[in-house]
Amino acid sequence: MANDILDPAALLRQLPDLLPQSNKVLSSAHDAISVLVHTAFTALGFRLVATDDMSPARSHPNNALPDDWNTKGLVDRTFRYRHEQSSLEFLVKVIKLGQRTLINAIAVESDKSASLDISTNDFTSPSFYPHDVARPDAPPLVHGFISSNRVTDFICQLKLKIIQKLVPGLRKEGYTEGSEDASTNVGPSVPRSVPVPVHPRPSTPPIDFPYGPGSHIPPQNPLEIGRRDLEPFGSNPFVPPPLFPPHGGDGMFVGPEHPIFGPRGNRSNDVRGPWGGDGYLPPMGAPPGARFDPIVPSPGPLNRFPPRFGRGTPRGRSGEPDNDEFMPPGAGDMFM
Repeated sequence: MANDILDPAALLRQLPDLLPQSNKVLSSAHDAISVLVHTAFTALGFRLVATDDMSPARSHPNNALPDDWNTKGLVDRTFRYRHEQSSLEFLVKVIKLGQRTLINAIAVESDKSASLDISTNDFTSPSFYPHDVARPDAPPLVHGFISSNRVTDFICQLKLKIIQKLVPGLRKEGYTEGSEDASTNVGPSVPRSVPVPVHPRPSTPPIDFPYGPGSHIPPQNPLEIGRRDLEPFGSNPFVPPPLFPPHGGDGMFVGPEHPIFGPRGNRSNDVRGPWGGDGYLPPMGAPPGARFDPIVPSPGPLNRFPPRFGRGTPRGRSGEPDNDEFMPPGAGDMFM
């Protein structure tokens, strides 16, 4: 089986030979990543034809970079390639975006594009640069890429996200296409044996429902609730009076004196409104003209409306409700 032509050690050995003879200095981490990309394309048989967008295509002996390869753009390094297995021209740009590096590539004639976005500091050591690869006592170049494992991770992503998108099915001895499962995630490596910690889900705060006004039913002795049901005909006159004052109408019989209809009498804390019940039925709760009987059980100081007499005979002291003995208007017209 042939050796992997994208092996990190092989690429780092070849990289210095691709720098121009007059300048073997990698001035920044951005330049180091750019040359590593160029080295990988060179190992796969791509021929360099230009280092900008506008220059005419020409050959470069041994794919070596020209002297001005890193001076034509402030934040981008441009490489144009051709390959013997394709009639297309490939444009590759390595762009610096703050602390990140964006690699964009396109097959010019087909508009087939690919992109790879990485964190620069995940694959390079910024303090290592500038670095002169030609200096005899220079530290190993692999230290500028943190480690050989980081180089492997980067090349796997470059192959998966860029090369295989531009030239699918590329045939080269020592080259095999990768897959999503086999590739390593871009970013700091995490041992696979260490499970990802599970963070507890924060508890959802209870919904803050606004509280309404307090109940209008007066408090009473809990032991006396429902006492009226035990004495439906009134208290025994021969029994001593209870310790707590009784509350009338608190049994199952819902009469005018039941506590749900609020306190009786003309008191300042009376919460019942003129629309009946506990006073919470809003104004205009009944449509204008509707036959609506107030919810209050009987007239008195709490009945703020004058008695409404209907067309029939009044019933009770207030004439409420209307007997409604006549048919409604239009009841005999079948087309209404």
